[in-house]
Amino acid sequence: MGFELSPMWEIYDSLIDSVPAAATVAEVVSAQYWVAVKSSLGGTGVAHILPHPDQTPLPDPSSLIGRSLKDVARTVKSWDETETATGLAAITASANSALLAAGLTADSPQSGQAAFDKFLELARDKKVAVVGHFPNLEPVEKVAREFFILERQPQAGDLPDTAAEYLLPDMEVVFITGSALVNKSLPRLLELAGPAFIGLVGPSVPLCPSLFDYSVNCLSGTVFNDYPKIARAVLEGRTTSLFKYGGFRVNLEPGFCF
Repeated sequence: MGFELSPMWEIYDSLIDSVPAAATVAEVVSAQYWVAVKSSLGGTGVAHILPHPDQTPLPDPSSLIGRSLKDVARTVKSWDETETATGLAAITASANSALLAAGLTADSPQSGQAAFDKFLELARDKKVAVVGHFPNLEPVEKVAREFFILERQPQAGDLPDTAAEYLLPDMEVVFITGSALVNKSLPRLLELAGPAFIGLVGPSVPLCPSLFDYSVNCLSGTVFNDYPKIARAVLEGRTTSLFKYGGFRVNLEPGFCF
């Protein structure tokens, strides 16, 4: 079954609440595609800045250094998508700090695999939808009984993201980009996906256990533990290759332990 969305901000408030009050912003860098925030507790979070004709740059990122990480996290509820991405990066930095402190490493059982590799067999002979145009989806499309890509800026073969209202209730497996938190579409997408297996995917995904309370079955993100390396990749304008810099892929499911 799905869940009741009352209020719509509940999922965002749960993420903000997960950020420790004592944490501050240690470093921050922003460029065309990404913003990266390092927590004083050690972890770094990254979020995608969605392309927009009226996109505003993050004004003087250095002005955020020393500010409360929770205060910056609250900007995830902004309607300015650059501010929203910054808030999401702060939340992701907090979650990554907690995971690193708990002992998660690149050699942990939860680490190493890309989401679409890990869940390839799950998608076999299923109705599968991917919200967001990820690279290298051909293996998933090949094994799925039905396969759809939904994208706000559709490429050849994609459906517009508004198709979610029609398709997601009938899907058995749904993968959703973490950027759905930035454009505020995630609560509705989770409601539409209903009883499907739901995975949140991408470096913008905050690895916060509270998300499992909202019908999410897996969090597939990246734990960044080398701020200089990821900061350089952000400034160089890396896109999908960002996964390769300064961190390691992680798939967390409910009840995970190290």
